[in-house]
Parts: sequence; structure tokens; C-alpha cells
Amino acid sequence: MVDFKGAFLNLPEPALRLLVFVLAFLMGATAVVFLIGKFIPESLHRELVDRVKAWWIIVGVLTLAIGLSRELTIILFWFISFWALKEYFTAIRTRPEDHLALFVAFFVIPTLQYLWIWNRWYIMFLIFVPVYAFLSIPFFLLISRNPRGFILSSARIHWGLMAFVYGIGHMAYLVNLHHLHDPDAPYSGITLLIYLIFVAEISDVFQYIFGKLFGKHRVWPSISPGKTWEGLIGGGLTATLFGYQFRSLTPFSPPESIFVSLLIVILGFIGGGVMSAMKRDLGKKDFGYILPGHGGIIDRVDSLCWAAPIYFHYIAYFHGHYLLITGARS
Repeated sequence: MVDFKGAFLNLPEPALRLLVFVLAFLMGATAVVFLIGKFIPESLHRELVDRVKAWWIIVGVLTLAIGLSRELTIILFWFISFWALKEYFTAIRTRPEDHLALFVAFFVIPTLQYLWIWNRWYIMFLIFVPVYAFLSIPFFLLISRNPRGFILSSARIHWGLMAFVYGIGHMAYLVNLHHLHDPDAPYSGITLLIYLIFVAEISDVFQYIFGKLFGKHRVWPSISPGKTWEGLIGGGLTATLFGYQFRSLTPFSPPESIFVSLLIVILGFIGGGVMSAMKRDLGKKDFGYILPGHGGIIDRVDSLCWAAPIYFHYIAYFHGHYLLITGARS
């Protein structure tokens, strides 16, 4: 039998405080959405209800995985990568000759990448998708013996692997990090992961709220009409304030927590813009419908695909002397 209580009590105290805060925030948001239903347009109220439902699902699943075990968290992110690839490969235009390469890209490469993460094989985690997947995908396309569309297929398939396997995989690898000198330190790989997701999603939520209330100046009118400068500034500053308040989850100094939070906000905003441009190019509004009010998995992790790798490598470069990054292999 799984010891749910024991598993959650093993989390650092700052992480437990943040999870309690998130749950309280969700309960408050649920109550507010219920109370204002009679005072706002029905379409907006329905959208808010769907978003709150989706957030309960997202927070519930993430909290359960993170609270129970490192292995379950890695499996969860493998599933997120798998489903994001499914949405992406379903949306892009492919040739019949691409089927073998798509099979390898869909089943083999993500499984191997998460195997390196599972075994803490840091070097293979870093180079497998950018190098070995990059070299192998053209080989499997070459077997079809049809050069027409070869470059486009290679680029499309590898782009998806970089965004949804390599990018998302950095969040999974965070759970492998441990403090080198102090096992009782208030931060760990788990808390660093929670901090990243918390700041990125708080930014997204408040960008939406500030954009709806005050948004007038669009950042990318032809790409993502809903993204406004007012939303970015209001949501970004709010997320940065929360990031500063919960800096005990990290090794960051107070000024550094502001810088890193802003970095997450800006990179996340760029990631959302990139995915919006891709949707416009494909003629889609959303990548899927797995989450009511949020579309598909890609629509939910778009900001993290960009923010997670830079956040991870910032920590590895500037705080790697505090953290055990590699496992048995280097």
C-alpha cells in the first residue's frame, strides 16, 4: 500500500506551504467564479468555469505525482511529452514516406530520452535529442528513397522532438537534483520544479486576467490577438512578486529570484507566441481538447517548453556546485 501521508510529509516544508497556498488559491478562484456568474457575460463565465476545472485537474495530477515519488513524476512528464508529440504529429502535414521516421520519433526516441533521465545519465540526456535524434531521423527518411519533401520532413519531425521531448524533459530531470552538502536543505530538485511551474503558470493566469480587464495594446496582433502588453506586464510583475515570496524553494538570492522569475515570464511568453504562430500556420485554434478551457497539452505547456531548458541550465551553471546533477554515469 502506498503511504500517501508519508510521501507528502517527506517534501520540504516550503514546498508543502506552496502546495497549500496553490490549493487555497484555487478554492478562492472557484468561489469567485461562482459568485460573479450573474454579473458577467455567459460566454466569459463559461470560459472561466472551464479554466478553473482544468486547473483543478492539472494541479491535482501534478501534486499527486510530485508528492508520491521521483519515478512517478518522471513517468508523468514522459506522458506529457508523448501526448504533446501526438498532438503535434497529428497537426503537421506529413508524407506516406515519413511513417518509419515518425514511428521512431514517436515511440523510440522519447522512451530512450526518459530512460536517460530515469537513470540520471546527464550527458546522454543533454546530447541524445540534439545530436543522435538529429542524425537518425534523416536516415529513416532516407530509407523511403523519395527526396521530394525530405528537408521539410526532417525539420518538422526534429523540431517536435526538440520542443516536446527535449524541452519538457528538462522539467523531468530537475527531480534528479539533490543538495551535495546538506540533505536537510530547504530546496531540492522537487522544489526547483515546483517553483518553475508555479511562476510560469501564475504568469499565464494573470496575463489572462490583466489582458481581459485592461488589455488594449496587442503584442502580436496577427499571431496571438489575446496577448497584450498590459497582460504581459501585469501578469509578469505578479508572477515575479510570487517568485520573490517563495524564493526559499530555491538557492536564489532575493535579487536573483526577481531576475529568474522575470526570465521565466519572458521566455514563457515567447514560447506561447511561438506556439501561437505555429497554430496560425496550421490553421488551428487549439492543438486538442483534452483539457476543457485550455485546449490540448501543447496549449498548456507551450510556455514551459521555452522556459524550462534555460531555467535548468541557469541552475546547472550558476548553482551546480551546490547540486548533484549526475548519477553513476557522467
